[in-house]
Amino acid sequence: MRQIAISLLLILASCDQEVVPEGCSESSDLDQDGLNDCLEEELGTDPNLADSDADGQTDSEELDCVSDPLDESEQCYTCGWEHNDPGTLESNGAGVGDVVDNISLVDQCGEMADLWDFHGEYHVLYMTAAW
Repeated sequence: MRQIAISLLLILASCDQEVVPEGCSESSDLDQDGLNDCLEEELGTDPNLADSDADGQTDSEELDCVSDPLDESEQCYTCGWEHNDPGTLESNGAGVGDVVDNISLVDQCGEMADLWDFHGEYHVLYMTAAW
């Protein structure tokens, strides 16, 4: 009975520990991008390149602004908007509860922002028109 209790304690104690991928070191950051090599392995980014997708921003900068560090076409928004498009949205109309087209509009920083990147949040959209 005592052996079972000790085994159970060891199992419970190991549940709180992170599983570190074999062959990496949490204290190592080969490319000096602010992400340790184990996290890079988990994310699929290159631990030898600070900018895995060669878009001009380090992997950690892209993670900070919720941009994909493996997609060179996805950049951080200047105004700090997050990329919340889940990739599963499909336009199905313009009525209440429908998903509208993924339109791009100029934000207050002068940059094009995709509507679907605001998915799952409430925002006020202020639009004007002049003729």
